[in-house]
Amino acid sequence: MYKALAFASPIHGDFVHAKYEEVKRLFPTASGPYSSAEDAPPAKVAVIIPITGGTSAAIAEYARRAGAERVVLFGLPEHNSLASALSARSLLEAEGIKTWVFHCPPGSDCSREADMASRVAGAVASLHSPRVLLIGRRTAQTERFEAKFNAKVDVMSIDDFAELVRKSEPDPEFLRVFGRDLADIARIYAALKGLGSYDGVAVTCFPYIQKYGKTPCLPLSLLNSRGILAACEGDLQALTAMFISRALTDTGGWIANVAYVREDEAFFAHCTINLGMAKAWRIMPHFETGKPAGLAAELPRGLYTGISVGPLFDRLGVGLFEALETGNMVPWACRTQMRARPLFDGRRLLELAPANHHVLAPGDLREALRAVSHLLDMRYVGYSEGQ
Repeated sequence: MYKALAFASPIHGDFVHAKYEEVKRLFPTASGPYSSAEDAPPAKVAVIIPITGGTSAAIAEYARRAGAERVVLFGLPEHNSLASALSARSLLEAEGIKTWVFHCPPGSDCSREADMASRVAGAVASLHSPRVLLIGRRTAQTERFEAKFNAKVDVMSIDDFAELVRKSEPDPEFLRVFGRDLADIARIYAALKGLGSYDGVAVTCFPYIQKYGKTPCLPLSLLNSRGILAACEGDLQALTAMFISRALTDTGGWIANVAYVREDEAFFAHCTINLGMAKAWRIMPHFETGKPAGLAAELPRGLYTGISVGPLFDRLGVGLFEALETGNMVPWACRTQMRARPLFDGRRLLELAPANHHVLAPGDLREALRAVSHLLDMRYVGYSEGQ
């Protein structure tokens, strides 16, 4: 979790108190206004609002004292607020503290900018020391995820998880949603639900399907719709993108394979999707194995941002797509499918994508993702820019 803090110089008098009320409207959890570093509470990730000029030194001192690692600065339009934000950024970045500046220009009520600043800080904070469960086996990806985010990944073997499934009763909620003839898969959902208060879970699906004959596609779909981040194929890179998507959009997004791309078209598919993103859905056999069960869903039309994380967790691939057609349209791909128009030369994806899996999140998130990538010390790879 991040903290929002307001700083102000005492020489600005009554203006500070009036402006602080506006800050509280924009950032309801904000505390302050502080004129020195000593009084402000510590935070590893912080949104800092300099209400006035003359605060950059206090902000830099606060970051040093608090051990802040990531700082979002929010500049207001009056009283040299932005000047202090920019000055503070230069001081913080010189000390190795990743910093991003948002600004509310005159004539705006600042709500959009403040919401973006809060969501960006939330995305970064969600990846500060997360606790994750991996069902499968420890890999090099596991080690890299832990090192990048100071994360703790607990590992449960497929066989131990299968034993937990065997001992679980079919979950009533799952049966109400998907039908009572899927009791064996409802046990998978019950087992996943009962695994504790992890920030996210990743399941290595294919070994489980091959050995035990059932897929976790539907359980993962329902878990994600209930706000529990759950990635398939044991993919911690995709789970990272899901953390970011949830903070920016309130949904963890849809993990999708890239089936094909051409200059003006892209096709994505996967056998599971956050049920909350689906406007309609039906159960089908899992694509590769024919086992029960996969999910064929239709998504709302509109803009989606594809987010792909590189294997070293040092690159964030980003592309904007317009969904043209969704559902189960072809027999040769995973069950939930999207035909989309890339808002760039689609062939760029072949050159630049850090990985196959793209988490498709609703809306145009490119501005926010630039900030997130910088704060997480990841290179922003924009497909439209050809970077």
